[in-house]
Amino acid sequence: MTKNIYLDHAATTPVDRDVMSAAMPFYSDVFYNASSLHACGQRAAAAVEHAREQCAAAINARANEVYFTSGGTESINWAMSVADRTNKKRVIVSAIEHDAAIACAEALASRGFEVIYVKPTCGGTIAPDALEKVIDDNTALVCVMTVNNITGAIQPIKELCGIAHRYGALFFTDAVQAVNSMELDVKDSGVDMLAVSGHKFYAPKGVGFLYVKNDVRTDLDPLMRGGEQEKGKRAGTVDVPSVVAMGKAIEKAHAYISEYNAHAILVGEKFLNSLKYGDIIRCDNKTSDIMSVVFDGINGGRLAVALSCAGLCCSVGSACSAGSATPPRTLLEMGVKNADCAIRFSFGKHTSLNQASIAARTVNAVVKNLCGK
Repeated sequence: MTKNIYLDHAATTPVDRDVMSAAMPFYSDVFYNASSLHACGQRAAAAVEHAREQCAAAINARANEVYFTSGGTESINWAMSVADRTNKKRVIVSAIEHDAAIACAEALASRGFEVIYVKPTCGGTIAPDALEKVIDDNTALVCVMTVNNITGAIQPIKELCGIAHRYGALFFTDAVQAVNSMELDVKDSGVDMLAVSGHKFYAPKGVGFLYVKNDVRTDLDPLMRGGEQEKGKRAGTVDVPSVVAMGKAIEKAHAYISEYNAHAILVGEKFLNSLKYGDIIRCDNKTSDIMSVVFDGINGGRLAVALSCAGLCCSVGSACSAGSATPPRTLLEMGVKNADCAIRFSFGKHTSLNQASIAARTVNAVVKNLCGK
């Protein structure tokens, strides 16, 4: 039996030791409120601003364009609320977005917006010409994620953003799954808003940030009222240790992108070369740390439970949609046959080649047993 092999890093990652070390002093020695004006409080405030600079540098933004949040879901909700501040009534969302973005789109529809969902190609990407067909001058916002959380498909964000801007629309991207494997450059891509969540790149859960281009800041309603934190846009005492941890984590992730990708490629190849069953879902362009595999004839939920009992942790899709009887939306929109038989495997920087090999053999044994082969 396999013991404690974790292939669900797209759901969450362990906190890096260096990241934990950076955060620890702010739980005890420097426990102060960053909003306090006294000298001790200003020590905490300085640490928060250093973390803001680290986050900004990792995406080539200005520090005053970074707003700390509780994570990806909050950042997505906040970003998409910008549509309410415009006098336009069309919102365009890719059909393969995270559940948070889809739920926000549905809420906008209930408030009178025309919401158009753009389907992906069979290769999992949103084609620029598909956006061209549905966008017009009445479009307030275009929302397309950078890396899909089910397949790892990388979207042509710069091209899509250029189209949105030609029609005067704002462009928002959920980059939650992209930090480990991609160079994010908001100046080059031109995006107006970008969401990040710390626990996807070895920072704690419950912390993230939203990048908002300075030109768009006035369109952003305060998320919470009652204080002047985050330039008056998000009231509430700042979680200094978590913010410090995220700053360290994103700085480290940014510095090791090449090494991370090289390792993910080796681990993924080792896993696939040892896998006897299943059909990997192919994408036009994807990261190497996420893959979905269809095992015909076996329900994905049933297989995930059986693999868990054998000591292998993986998933049928986003952790935020766990418990749903519906196959991952991304796979359905791509037209994947037997999407309800898919399993997502996602690798991390600590996944070893030996673990990948053992994991694949475990899948082989469990699938063989379930199919009676």
